[in-house]
Amino acid sequence: MRTVTARGPSLVATALVLAVVCGLAACSSPTPAAAPSPAGSPLSVAVPLDATLATGSGALSLVPMGRLNDRDNTFWQLFFRSPGATRWTLVTPPGVADNGGLVVSSGPPANPGRGVTALVGFEPSQDLVFSPLASSVDHGATWAPGVLPGALAAVPDALASSSDGWLVALERAGGGEVLESSGNPSTWSKLVGRQAIASSAGGRGCGAGDLTAVALEGARAVQVGTSCAAAGVVGIFVTSGRAWRLVGPRLSGPLATSPTKVLRLVDLDGHTGGLVAVRRRSLLGLVGLTSTVGGAWSHSAFLPLGTGSRIASTGVEPGGGFVVLVSRADRSLALDAETGPGAGWQALADPPPGTATVSVGPGNQVDALVVATTRLTDWRLDASAGTWSKISTVTVPIQFGSSS
Repeated sequence: MRTVTARGPSLVATALVLAVVCGLAACSSPTPAAAPSPAGSPLSVAVPLDATLATGSGALSLVPMGRLNDRDNTFWQLFFRSPGATRWTLVTPPGVADNGGLVVSSGPPANPGRGVTALVGFEPSQDLVFSPLASSVDHGATWAPGVLPGALAAVPDALASSSDGWLVALERAGGGEVLESSGNPSTWSKLVGRQAIASSAGGRGCGAGDLTAVALEGARAVQVGTSCAAAGVVGIFVTSGRAWRLVGPRLSGPLATSPTKVLRLVDLDGHTGGLVAVRRRSLLGLVGLTSTVGGAWSHSAFLPLGTGSRIASTGVEPGGGFVVLVSRADRSLALDAETGPGAGWQALADPPPGTATVSVGPGNQVDALVVATTRLTDWRLDASAGTWSKISTVTVPIQFGSSS
C-alpha cells in the first residue's frame, strides 16, 4: 500500500479550534436539517459534491472513497495534479472527519509562484453542527485551519476566494445565508440571507428560492446563485452598494417558459460561468452560461438529461467550460463537455464503470477517476480513438470504523 500523508496543522491545533467552537455551538446536539425550500420552488434537481476544478496551475478533484453504502465509513478525499504530472496526489486536509462531504474553491495564487490557492470546507456529519475549514497556498502540501459558525450548504460552490484573500461562504440555514471574511477563515460576518435577496426587486421578479452557489467576480464583487420560479429568468445576483441586483440573463426560445436553478457558479478570469438546470418542454436538462464584455451573456445549447438519469459529477475546465458526468437510468455513464464557454456540448466516450468524476485539463487531457473502496484509478481518454487507458493508481490509507 502506498501511504500518502498530507502535511498541515497538527491534530492538536485543529482540535483546539473545534473545541472552542463546539463550546459555542453545542456539538453534542444533532445536526439540524436544512430549512425547507419556499413554496413554489422551481426545479428539484440536485448537483452532487463530487467535482473537479482545473486551472492553468493544476487540477483539484473531490471524490468519496471507502464503503460508499455506509456513511460512517465513507471518507471524502481531495486530490491535486500539477500540469504535466502523471499522478494525482492525495492532499485531503488532516484532522477533521469528512464523512459529510467536502467542498473546494480554487482561486489565483495569493503569492505568485506558490501555486493554487485552495479553500476546503467540511460538510457537517454525525454530531458536528458547524463546518471546519482549511486553506492552502501550496497545492495542499500544508493547510491552515479555519471554521464557520454554521453548516455549509451542501453544494459544490459553497465557498469562493479572491487573490487578495477575501472569502465568501454559503451556509444552509434559512434557505441560504452568505458570510464574508476579510481573510481570516475563522472570523466571519453575515453579508446577506435568502429573504433579503428574495424580497429585492430582482428577487421578486425571478421568484427567488433557495441560495444555491456563491462566487467572487474579481476581488470583491460577490455573486449569488438561486433558483427562480419565474419562467426563463436565471437567478444570478450581485452586490450593488447595499442592494442586490439581478444580473442573470433571461432565456429565450423554448427555454423561456421554464423555471431555472443555478447549479454551479464560478469566476473564470473575470468572467462568470454558470451551469443552470432548465426544462425544455418535458425534458429536464442543462445550459452553460458565460458573461461577456458589457454584462451580456452567452449560453450553450441545451443538454437534455434522459428520463431516469441523474447528474453524477460536474467539473470546470481551464478554458471556462463545464464537464458533466451523468448516470443513466440503467446505471451506465455518459460524459458531455462544453466545446467552449457558452458554446455547444460534445458527447465524449462513455467513461469506465465506477467513474466518480472527470477532470478536463490542464491542457486537453480528459481523465476519469474510478473509485474502488480505497483505490483511485486514473483513466485517460484518447479522443481520436474514443478509448480509455489506465494511467496510474493511488491507494488511500483509510481507517475504517474511525468515525463510529
